[in-house]
Amino acid sequence: MKKTLALLLGLSALGLSASADAHGLTKPQHGGVVQMNGETLFELVRGPTGVSLYLIDEDEPVAASSMTAKLSITAKGKKTDVPLAAGKGNQFFAKGLKIAAGSNVGVQVVNKASGARYGTTFIIK
Repeated sequence: MKKTLALLLGLSALGLSASADAHGLTKPQHGGVVQMNGETLFELVRGPTGVSLYLIDEDEPVAASSMTAKLSITAKGKKTDVPLAAGKGNQFFAKGLKIAAGSNVGVQVVNKASGARYGTTFIIK
């Protein structure tokens, strides 16, 4: 009886571990850099026409139209806040924005309906 119970508990633990590992996208989907905060994935993309931020919560894209977002960029001792515009789907963007290597970028996203705040920090290489 004890051996059977131990075997069942062991198999249950393996099953829980496998499902926990399978949950959550962690690879960049748009060529940027990724940070996770809880179940929320933030992908920051620096491109030739500006900066984009993509938001995924619990493996589902979050509609940018339902949120507000801003970046707080600290570079060479100077802090600049930059609001992001809602784009298509889960994309926010700041047209023409350039972020220098070595910058510290704080991200704050607020749900318009609930007021819930999400955030993370990137250190740009």
